[in-house]
Formats: sequence, structure tokens, C-alpha cells
Amino acid sequence: MGVRSFLQSTKRLFQVAQKPDWQEVSLLIKITAIGVLLIGFTGFIIRILFWLVGLYQIPTAQQPTTATG
Repeated sequence: MGVRSFLQSTKRLFQVAQKPDWQEVSLLIKITAIGVLLIGFTGFIIRILFWLVGLYQIPTAQQPTTATG
């Protein structure tokens, strides 16, 4: 693929492409947010399961402190 054919393809792409309307952008934002939440929730559940089984130790910085006095 030469430079000339690449530039022709690029020009054709820009002529066909159109800016998405607000409804399409809104849908993409919703889908992305749902995906991020699902991945985060899945990671959280896996971490809790590993902790319950004993394969994950809570770091000492996150462990509750005991009051001595």
C-alpha cells in the first residue's frame, strides 16, 4: 500500500464519516460506565473470595489498629 492509496483511503474515510449525535454519545458513555463498574465489582468480589479462602493477606497498613492503654 503506497502513500498515494493511503491518502485516497483517508480522504474517502473523512468524506463518509459523520459526527455522532448526542444520543449516540450518551449511549457510549453509559456502556463504558457499566463496563468499568462491572470490572471493578468483579475485581472486588475476587479479592474478597481470595481473602476468605486465605490466599490473600490484608496489608498491615489497612488492618484496624487496636487501642492499648
